[in-house]
Amino acid sequence: MSRLATSCGAISVAAAVMVGTVAVGGAHADIRGTAPCTPYTAILAPGTWETRPDADPAVPVGMLRPVGDGLQRQFGSQITVRYTPYAASAFDQGLSYAESLSTLESRLRTMVGGLCASTRVLLAGYSQGADGIGDFATEIGNGEGPIGPERVIGVGLLADPHRDPNTTLSLGNPQPGHGIAGTRSQDFGALTDRVRTLCADGDLYCSLNANASPFLAALGRVLSGDPAPIAALVPTTTDPSTLIEQVVKVGAGWAATAANLPTILDDLTSLPTIIQTGDVRTAHEIASNLNIALAPMVQAAAGVDLSLIASVVRAATAVDPSGFTSALSVVADALTGIDILGIAANVGQVQETLWRAVESLNRNDPLAAASDVASLAPTAVNLASSVIGPFATAVRGDLRVAAQTLLDIGGPDSVNDLVQLSRQGVAMANFYASNAHLDYGDDAQILLNFLGAQADS
Repeated sequence: MSRLATSCGAISVAAAVMVGTVAVGGAHADIRGTAPCTPYTAILAPGTWETRPDADPAVPVGMLRPVGDGLQRQFGSQITVRYTPYAASAFDQGLSYAESLSTLESRLRTMVGGLCASTRVLLAGYSQGADGIGDFATEIGNGEGPIGPERVIGVGLLADPHRDPNTTLSLGNPQPGHGIAGTRSQDFGALTDRVRTLCADGDLYCSLNANASPFLAALGRVLSGDPAPIAALVPTTTDPSTLIEQVVKVGAGWAATAANLPTILDDLTSLPTIIQTGDVRTAHEIASNLNIALAPMVQAAAGVDLSLIASVVRAATAVDPSGFTSALSVVADALTGIDILGIAANVGQVQETLWRAVESLNRNDPLAAASDVASLAPTAVNLASSVIGPFATAVRGDLRVAAQTLLDIGGPDSVNDLVQLSRQGVAMANFYASNAHLDYGDDAQILLNFLGAQADS
């Protein structure tokens, strides 16, 4: 996978906050956005953080700016181009993603419903904007919109989190999978032949394979839809953007650790014994392997509320029919009760000491090596008594079964997707954000060509 996008969450907030945010500058933007009755009107919906509720609809913004500018050059005074002002939020501004999306859909109905009867309409959206435009086009195409479908001549969806290649024709390079938020419950009805979708190579938010990455798919559906399953779990003092980023990183750590459980257990069991025998080189090799196997969990768990994240993962199980997220929840519960960081600290100390012992042997100084090994006795005893027993019990019980379930359902790719996403340092809270999707410049030109041809036909 050449590129990975990042992902946003949705945490419930008071409805009054949403209403207040929408009201600020709302009427002002509509008044400024009053369009003349031109033969064509293009309504473009920017992505997350590319606009705001009181933005001037006539001012080009965001990823769709080249599309609007291109249409203006092509049709001149024959077209009016408007960029939909809305919250465009993902956690910030007091709004969740789902609530922000509702402000877009409300504004679209107002803008399009107020158009003169003779203008023909082009619709396009990017990221969160594509989410809203896609839903809006679905309403129009099925006779539920403010205008009839015969007035819409073209719809373009760039990086649509609800992308469904089975019901929508694609422009550019076809991508596998579906949008991370799942597919829409309806197709585009009468507009189906006038809708095109574009998704960049590797953008997980519009080309996620739910079978290979069921945890990401479940998390995407929970966070971009109804946040109720997790809202009650999150303390009011928690920074939601940080939380969601941690869910992905810790989820990756749990999955990778689970995949390495047999090796971790075998090495933990044998390490104290080999230290006692004085086999310095073998003990050092085992300690090095253990550090590598434990690294994903250590990197993910530092400074994190593992119990809270386990609760969020547990909440996502309800929308994952594959069972992968449920199995990951079992792993989370088991590993949360095990002091992984303590184990890693002990193993790290052992590895460092054994490295000095190996260097002593390389200098033909066996006495110094023996002294280093002798200093490890308390650590080795601690590993044997307080660590290995609880860890072995967990591995041989539910944890082992859950780890095998993860691999059986998704295969190694499901774990690798999470690990790769985590290693690239992405922030899940940037879900659908303007800087979350990569290299859409060429796709914007392809979209412009399609919309321009639709108006010319």
